[in-house]
Amino acid sequence: MGKMDKCRACYNCRTLWMAVLVPVALLPLPIINPSEVSRCGYCLLVMAFFWVTEIIPLAVTSLLPIFLFPLFGIMSAKDTCMSYAKDTLMLFMGSLIVAVAVERWKLHKRIALRTLSLVGPQPKWLLFGIMLPCWFLSMWMSNTATAAMMMPIVNAILEQIKHTRHQHETDGTEETSIVMQSRDPTHVKVELDASFKSSEVRSTLAIEEESRLSVNEKRQSIDKEFTCLAKSFSLCVAFAANVGGMATLTGTPPNIIFKGQADLAFSKAGGSEVNFANWLVVGLPISAVLFVFVWGWLYMYTVRTKILKCCQKDQDSYDSVRNVIRKEADKLGAMTFPEVIVLVNFIILALLWVTRKPGFIPGWGDLLKKGYSGDSVPAVMIATLLFILPAKIPGDRSVQAQGYQPILTWKAVNEKMAWGVLLLMGGGFALADACQRSGLSRWISGHLLEMSSLEPWIIAMVLSIIISLATQVTSNAATATLFLPIVGELATTMGLNPLYFMIPCTLSTSLAFLLPVATPPNAIVFASGYLQVKDMVLVGLGVNIFSLIVVNCALNAWAVPFYKLDVISDISTMNRTLGPNVTTRMVLDLTLPP
Repeated sequence: MGKMDKCRACYNCRTLWMAVLVPVALLPLPIINPSEVSRCGYCLLVMAFFWVTEIIPLAVTSLLPIFLFPLFGIMSAKDTCMSYAKDTLMLFMGSLIVAVAVERWKLHKRIALRTLSLVGPQPKWLLFGIMLPCWFLSMWMSNTATAAMMMPIVNAILEQIKHTRHQHETDGTEETSIVMQSRDPTHVKVELDASFKSSEVRSTLAIEEESRLSVNEKRQSIDKEFTCLAKSFSLCVAFAANVGGMATLTGTPPNIIFKGQADLAFSKAGGSEVNFANWLVVGLPISAVLFVFVWGWLYMYTVRTKILKCCQKDQDSYDSVRNVIRKEADKLGAMTFPEVIVLVNFIILALLWVTRKPGFIPGWGDLLKKGYSGDSVPAVMIATLLFILPAKIPGDRSVQAQGYQPILTWKAVNEKMAWGVLLLMGGGFALADACQRSGLSRWISGHLLEMSSLEPWIIAMVLSIIISLATQVTSNAATATLFLPIVGELATTMGLNPLYFMIPCTLSTSLAFLLPVATPPNAIVFASGYLQVKDMVLVGLGVNIFSLIVVNCALNAWAVPFYKLDVISDISTMNRTLGPNVTTRMVLDLTLPP
């Protein structure tokens, strides 16, 4: 076996030796300094390494706290396992079940095709029509499922545009060939002398060759223009899905993780005031602004070539694209009974979320005993209803022949449910709880106090930039899990409301526009074959920079007054009452062995 074979065999076994080597290499940390902070730090580093490298599945890494925390005396097994069944997780699970129903009965595809048929087949409106359903659907269902549903539609549109353009150029080439054939040198008059006849032959051949080169260059130009259009259409799917998830609390796992961390930070005050309705006030305008910017940015990227001018002169391209969209919509047929049931329940769920605690007027949550309502209540209730409501009209002959069939079956949900994401979030909540109990979050935030001389908005911007860079190479949920407890504790130590840093950092985890590995929608569109890594980096860099500016401007423009982030929380008040010297002494004490 050669050296290359040995290296390859060693690399293939990396899961085995890295899973053993890394925990052993970090063991000196809790041995040399056997404090609770060091023991929790050891568990955090092991999980962080496993999350970033993904040597084992993310969901499996999320199960490590169940045996690591009891073994190292950080949390009991009972307390650790309770983190895997929080109210926030039930909210996310309920929304996922509703999303499975939408996907099973192809309601999301009908919405997408209906939107495309309304906007028209012109390239700029096609770009808008592709983005709009991606953006809207990703607010309510998985970004991955949205991108996976949209890409086949995009590919069908692109193939039709390419076929039409090449067909027209082929017709033009045939006409040119006929003209060239009519200029055969044998038709030259025989009276011409030999020298003139030879010159005419050379001239004719040169014209034919020049025409052939011109046609090839034109065809290459069209291919280049089409590739640019295909890149824009592919990128708009991924970017719209990522941006749309920011709008709602259930749109993406980092938002749910933020809700759980905020409740944990304000546990002494009975939980945070963050809910589905008031998150819309912050997340939806930011998401809408970014949606418009991405549309304009990608349109400018496309208009650099002449593809738009070519398409605008070609009415046949319009008609062919319109026919493709119409054919895809015709395949779905008329809206079916189960689609209507799913749509009605979807609308009811959204209304229940928004009206539970709207803030400016009493909501239905006020009818229940104080503290008994939550966004998980309507989510799980509607999800349960979908297992009861029929998929066919009662009394139909097919019902009597095939038996009763509900909208959802457990088999369908089990196949589509993102169990790994639920475990990842549960493990993150357990890790955050352990960091708070052990004092590790306070210890880390204490070492970040050197930034306290800066203005809070500058610190928020710096933290957002760090997290937006980290989320390009790691899971969004893992990034939120690792950073949110730390930035929340940093704000508390500085005497600020924890949400002041947690909100921009949460939104920054969704700003994954640079690399295919940053988020599943990026990987899906990259697999289409139209994109290279440099394309995503060049286009995504501008989107990332603009998004960071928008997020932090929105934080100070309306998130601060809306969430009253300028009002010091109870935790922050306690730290401020202790004074800076006492807080510093607490941090120093944590660094010393007991």
